Amino acid sequence: MLAVLFILGMLYPLNFAEIPIALLGAEKVYSSVFPDAFLLSLPNCSVYENTTATVLYKDVFTDENKNETFLILPCNLNQPAFLLQNLKQGTKYTMWYQIQAKTGANLTATTTSVTDYQQINSALEARSGAMVVITVILSLAMVLLLVGLIIILLFSG
Repeated sequence: MLAVLFILGMLYPLNFAEIPIALLGAEKVYSSVFPDAFLLSLPNCSVYENTTATVLYKDVFTDENKNETFLILPCNLNQPAFLLQNLKQGTKYTMWYQIQAKTGANLTATTTSVTDYQQINSALEARSGAMVVITVILSLAMVLLLVGLIIILLFSG
C-alpha cells in the first residue's frame, strides 16, 4: 500500500500543489514585519518562472480588498522577497497569492504600531530608593575623603 501511495505521489505534479505564502524568515532578514509593509517569501521560482503573480490582501477589520501584481523572475536572478507596502500601521491583514487560476493559502499578519518619538516621555520624574541610597553613600564617602585630606595636610606640614 505504501509503495502505491509513493508511486501516485511521484506521478502527481507539483503544479497542483497549493501556493505557499509566508513572511520572510529570520535567517534572511532581521524582521519581515514593518509599520507599513510586509516582506513576503516568493512562490517557487522553478515552478512559476516568468509568470505574473498577484498578491491579494485585505484589511481584516474593514474588509477592504487590494492587490499588487509582479513578475516571478527566473531562479538564477536572486529575488529573495516581495515587499508588500503602503499598508496602515497596527492593522491586521490577510494575504494570499493568485497565479493564473490558482489561489494559494491564506496568511494573516499584523503590521507593527509605531509611536512618534516626540510623544515618548523620557523624563525621570521620581527617584528610586536605590538612587537615593547610592547618592547618600557617595556623598558620605566624599566628605570622609575631604576630611581625611585636610587632616593629612595639617599633620604633614
